[in-house]
Amino acid sequence: MTEKMINNTNLKSAEELYYNPLVRSDTEMIVDGLIPSGLTVIAGASKSCKSWLMLDLAMSVSLGTPFLGHDVRQCHAAYFALEDTDVRIKHRLLDMGTAPASDFYYAISLKAPGNDFIKDLEACLDADPEIRLVIVDTLQKIRTSDPASNANQYGIEYEELAKIKDIADKHGAAIVLVHHTRKKRDKTDGNNDVLGSSAVTGAADMILILRKNRGGTAGTLSVSGRDAPDIELVMQWQHPQWQVLEERSEEEIARENVPEVVYKAVDFLLAEGGFTGTMSELLAEIGISDVKPHALSRALSKFHDEVLLPLGITYSSRRVSSERNYVFTVEGAETGQPEQDDAHDAYDAYDASLL
Repeated sequence: MTEKMINNTNLKSAEELYYNPLVRSDTEMIVDGLIPSGLTVIAGASKSCKSWLMLDLAMSVSLGTPFLGHDVRQCHAAYFALEDTDVRIKHRLLDMGTAPASDFYYAISLKAPGNDFIKDLEACLDADPEIRLVIVDTLQKIRTSDPASNANQYGIEYEELAKIKDIADKHGAAIVLVHHTRKKRDKTDGNNDVLGSSAVTGAADMILILRKNRGGTAGTLSVSGRDAPDIELVMQWQHPQWQVLEERSEEEIARENVPEVVYKAVDFLLAEGGFTGTMSELLAEIGISDVKPHALSRALSKFHDEVLLPLGITYSSRRVSSERNYVFTVEGAETGQPEQDDAHDAYDAYDASLL
């Protein structure tokens, strides 16, 4: 029955997958760590120099020179600059100061009737199989649906982007869609800054968020995707290009989001070799009075895997009467603090102290 079911459907055996070797097919990167083959969305506010960044990307890939300090796979490039003119692009190329490669192509309008970008895209990739980078500036210019309608926005946007991604995957190309961000920034998840429904970010293989201080030159490029670690580039706009000042790793980004009280607690636990007591008592020992016990408890739980565990700090807790008692242990510590296996003895001792 199982064999018949599998033969009549696309279902596969997880057991066979587990026990048999599989030739791994890594995602090809057009720009290491930044632009993979597949679909990429780069979003930013108006006047954040997105188009300059895209021109630099196309130039770098077609010439085989690094882009924002990252190595590229040299290939042919097509840039659909649908909000520009020939004159503007020429001036920008002259400002770049480097002659473009002969296999860097551009368009300022679509040829297919009815704004049918899909037909133009397929014609482009069929005409030159060496094109591995296609940039569309902007996504709004190739949309065929009305985003202001009452239709299912998620379904419409996902279908639109899925068609483009399917073509990218079919040809092994990287297609980069330039989009806009919302006016109000989401400090908890940068991907929520991307304009539209979650389908825009859900369909993409890589999301790049470009932020630039209005009226200033400072900016950041946040990068997150399926097949590469998250990074953040701290940049400065120096006409006609973005210059990278610093690159932050996924670990460094995560560390910046950790509350200071967590590090103070970690320093105390490492110095003392452990601790047994309530969160209120732990805060008192550390010497912190402006943090609530439940806030510390929540923070330690949230960042346990990222901060505490790599340092050999583990803990458990149990409610005792109206309090919750915690037992923190530090791996390799020899300070007389109870080991994790002796946690119940510590709880019993704490029970006695309440009598």
